[in-house]
Amino acid sequence: MRDNIQEALEKVAGHDLETIMSGLRIIEEGIHTYDSEDLLTVTDTLGSLLFIDGFDRPDLQPAVEAAVEILAEAGAEVIPYIMDSFENMDIKANISFAKVLGKIGVPAIPHLLDFYRQSDSSYQKAYALYALGKIKDKSVLAVLPDIMEAVDSEHLEVRDSAIRALGKTIEIITGRDISTVRRDSIFNLLFRCIADLHSTIRAKALRALGKMQKHGLLTEAQRSQLSAACRRITGQDENYQWDRAFIVRKEAQEVLDLPD
Repeated sequence: MRDNIQEALEKVAGHDLETIMSGLRIIEEGIHTYDSEDLLTVTDTLGSLLFIDGFDRPDLQPAVEAAVEILAEAGAEVIPYIMDSFENMDIKANISFAKVLGKIGVPAIPHLLDFYRQSDSSYQKAYALYALGKIKDKSVLAVLPDIMEAVDSEHLEVRDSAIRALGKTIEIITGRDISTVRRDSIFNLLFRCIADLHSTIRAKALRALGKMQKHGLLTEAQRSQLSAACRRITGQDENYQWDRAFIVRKEAQEVLDLPD
């Protein structure tokens, strides 16, 4: 291991932000020059920063964010190392690992898909879906069937992440990118979710449906159907039986407020 790497790692292992950030700057400058062994060591050390509890140490949050950016900058070569770390059950760390994979982008898709399909853990499946939703490239359309299937999962955390990933995917597509049959299937799937027992699912489904409307992915009949549902949810129809969850009513109102 080169001396400057050892110096950087010792700084990253420090306890104050200034020291850690000075080590991260050294690593960032050389991240594309490390051999496989050094890159593994650096990735392992930077990955340890992602386990920092932002509530316990808010002063170190900038270091966590910097570590995410540097690991993503390292690119596809670190994906196997990140995937190994991704198997832990630490929520805050896995969210950050998912951000890294999302920023790396397209090269991470097959790894995340394999991880999702092979894992028996609903939490790990949820993290994989969360990461897929972070990838801003139309290549993610290839995994739409898996994401849509996950929306019907019996596990709340999987459904939640799947709907979020579906909504994020909608942001990057146009009507030319998917077939009419696929668009109708997505609409019907999300529309069914606005009757889910869990308010977070209902809210995310409405948000995703709003994105479909905003991006011109709905027919006139579907827009009318969605509008009627949103008026019911917000208590603006003749029944006055609105959704009891404010977050759901808020998302429904935002759909109603979209320009025609």
